[in-house]
Amino acid sequence: MSGGPPILAGTQVVLHGEPADGGGSSGRGVSGRVVRVTDAGYGVVLIDGRRVEAQPDQLTVVGAPPSRPVAEQVDDATLVTEHTIYAATVGSAAERADDEPAGSEVRGVYQAPTSAFWSLTKPPVHVAGPGRGWFSWEVERFCELALEANPGCLELLWSPRTVWVSEAGHELLDLRGAFLSQAVGSAYAAYVLTQFKKLAETEGQGGESQRRRQVTHLLRLLVDGISLLRTGDLIEVATEHRDGLEAVRSGVLAWDEVESWRLELQQKLEEAASSSFLPAHPDTARVSAWLGDLRRRGTSTVGSDRQDQPARRTA
Repeated sequence: MSGGPPILAGTQVVLHGEPADGGGSSGRGVSGRVVRVTDAGYGVVLIDGRRVEAQPDQLTVVGAPPSRPVAEQVDDATLVTEHTIYAATVGSAAERADDEPAGSEVRGVYQAPTSAFWSLTKPPVHVAGPGRGWFSWEVERFCELALEANPGCLELLWSPRTVWVSEAGHELLDLRGAFLSQAVGSAYAAYVLTQFKKLAETEGQGGESQRRRQVTHLLRLLVDGISLLRTGDLIEVATEHRDGLEAVRSGVLAWDEVESWRLELQQKLEEAASSSFLPAHPDTARVSAWLGDLRRRGTSTVGSDRQDQPARRTA
């Protein structure tokens, strides 16, 4: 086949000879399908499920090329390591100045390859890992949650501790305002109240230090909700709040004082919601248009090694 027309991803082929990656003699004369095209050759998935690398002269095309590439399944770890468009530190690590405080967590957004949706088996909507403290959403699921004013998603969008961002990630950050609406008030209030109830049910478990970190995070979310409703932005936590949060975390503030402050912040959240300038509903159409464009751009990268090359950015 040397010198012939290029083989498209999705083409059914027969493999002859020894695979480039040493896949063994069982690869000789075995049929499969091309799933990846690179300058170095072709990635082929054989009928026995093995994936091998092959050169053009090792392949014989069977039948007509497909009208579009077929789906290639991507494992969970690869979705995060190779397709993340945005990730940032949240929680305790976003609240303190030291580099790696206890309780640090990373949240991210990955863009599954568009071709992965052409199969009956769809890519996961979220992935835990790799490693402890890292959790990611597929971009469509993330947008759905953020449009509902999910505190965890909005916290990620405004985190000052960005650790990974790609061109698509910058586009997502530029969309932050489209996710905001008056739903912030009820979403934040409901989330924090639910989490406090869970903490009350598990009182005495996990230790004093862990409990105080969790409560500090929930109180900061109330502060964030108030800021979003008042300004449409998450400005740096005011000194009065920063000092108060540190007092909760360190144990300087007694639990009855913590409860009083929680009730005070919840009242301020309700007041901010009643007078907020934010629209009644988020700009779903704008977010949907961006997501559709992102999926279309994803089709043009089928067969390449990487869909989107992220670039590190220090915060």
